[in-house]
Amino acid sequence: MEYSAQSKQLLEELLSPIPFFVRPMAKKMIEKKVNEIAAERGHSEIEQDDVICGYILAGENKDKDKIKQFLASKGIDVSLYQELFD
Repeated sequence: MEYSAQSKQLLEELLSPIPFFVRPMAKKMIEKKVNEIAAERGHSEIEQDDVICGYILAGENKDKDKIKQFLASKGIDVSLYQELFD
């Protein structure tokens, strides 16, 4: 499945705080979850919302607060995704 230009850029931004040496592994995990979500929703192209949901769901529970803070710092309304953090 293809990413829109905006979605690909968002994914790269969301990966930026992840340490360089583990980033490739994290990227694979996140992309797998993003693809699952987009497929479940019947999307032909990966949208930004798919990336955000995949990023949240691929994260470990212990990191959920950090994920929420980072998304908020990017101007993303995390209240729209509250159920994914619970």
